[in-house]
Amino acid sequence: MTTDQQKYDRMSVALHWIIGLGIILLAGTELFRQEFPKGHFLREGLKPIHQPLGTILFGLILVRVTWRLLLAKVPGGGGEGFWAALAAKVVHVALYAVMIALPLAGLVYVFGSDKGVDFFGMFTLAVPLKGMIGGIAKDAREVHETLGVAILVLAGVHAGAALVHYYMFKDRVLARMSFGSGRDRMVV
Repeated sequence: MTTDQQKYDRMSVALHWIIGLGIILLAGTELFRQEFPKGHFLREGLKPIHQPLGTILFGLILVRVTWRLLLAKVPGGGGEGFWAALAAKVVHVALYAVMIALPLAGLVYVFGSDKGVDFFGMFTLAVPLKGMIGGIAKDAREVHETLGVAILVLAGVHAGAALVHYYMFKDRVLARMSFGSGRDRMVV
């Protein structure tokens, strides 16, 4: 559902920030973990959180995509020119595509290797698909890692554009994705 209001609805805003922070924390943790040699207590200690948190984040991404397509109140255009609007659309579509493809590639790797996602010892999500997709499991892991870099680049472009709008153009683009009333200019 589209409207000409000035802000995104609260659910869209909440999902945007939760997922954005989740992606940064998950990627940051994984990059930090890779700095230590195999067997190091920090590397091994952080290992079991990536898959369950990534799977939970994927669930939230699916909720976000569904909400965006079916229920979200989306503000009208910000008055930017054709090329800026096109660039924003391309980055947003790319972000959504990578947010879906990245965890799917990770799950293809895990399930294609006949492994499961252990949720902190409470239960394991396992779909043994090695017989069906085992041949592409290793490739899926490489795709997952490549998309991990891509999502950080796209998120950086996205955040950078929001900051350019706020500090240089002094418009309300960033305020549209805030929890405030939308009347006052957002204060950073």
